[in-house]
Amino acid sequence: MDTVKYEIFLKVLEHRSFSKAANELGYTQSAVSHSISTLEKSFGFKLLNRENNDISLTRAGIDVLPHIRNIVDAQNTLDFTLTSYNEYESGTLCIATIPSLAIQCFPDLLRQFNLQYPKIHIVVIDGNYEEVEEMLAGGRVDFGFSSVSAELPFKTIPLFRESLQAILPCSHPLAEKEAISLHDLEPEVFIMPGEGPNHQVGQLIRKYHLKLNIVYSVSDDNLTVSMIAQNLGVSILPEMSFKKYLNLPFIAKPLIEEPFREIMIMYNDLNSISPISRAFITFAQNYFRQFPDTKPV
Repeated sequence: MDTVKYEIFLKVLEHRSFSKAANELGYTQSAVSHSISTLEKSFGFKLLNRENNDISLTRAGIDVLPHIRNIVDAQNTLDFTLTSYNEYESGTLCIATIPSLAIQCFPDLLRQFNLQYPKIHIVVIDGNYEEVEEMLAGGRVDFGFSSVSAELPFKTIPLFRESLQAILPCSHPLAEKEAISLHDLEPEVFIMPGEGPNHQVGQLIRKYHLKLNIVYSVSDDNLTVSMIAQNLGVSILPEMSFKKYLNLPFIAKPLIEEPFREIMIMYNDLNSISPISRAFITFAQNYFRQFPDTKPV
């Protein structure tokens, strides 16, 4: 089945731009525009509104979009299956992951996977929780590694849990305690990690009705740890986010409530996952079982 015209349509919709879609696909802009016009003519109605360089779906476009995605996904699944029979251990994987997992675990995970599957090319894109979710929802990646909130629509495969801890300057009075409560942090200057409201700290705020004094919101864990080390405030982070900074002047304290984040593999539909993706997912599951300091789910 020739799905090129559908793939062009989805790429234009992804970028909201004919020129950007053309650049990524290696076509001229006029060829992309002609393909969309031909597709609309064959359907008998407009799919896209084009006004002042702003591209949006028509009502009809909204209705047919899921079917077009299904056609492209089905063709991709068929192509992957045929490839798996003809050249099983080759192909390309595109994986999204949160930075802390990428830094702490991916180098060794990828090295070991490459030893077993040397012909598979792997593209790794890191981003915060919301960026990983957007990449997966938009079909930019095959699957993602992240911490999933209950509200998200993705299917998941649990890997392990890791504790969340209070991160304090070494000179902070709370550093003298063996463990502290989440409510102990309420009067402190709090540095909000850039994780979005649906994840760890946001969930803790709602669950325990916390009234944190959020003075800073920081999108990068590296900067969060650096700010704490320089006595700008306190925060809550998972272990992997601060492990590589243990040489800095901060201290991590366990929380009495024992909060944790759950690391999972996220995907849209198991039926659309290629054999190569399944091989990597199985490999990753076995890989994380070998570490005694992680808590299997």
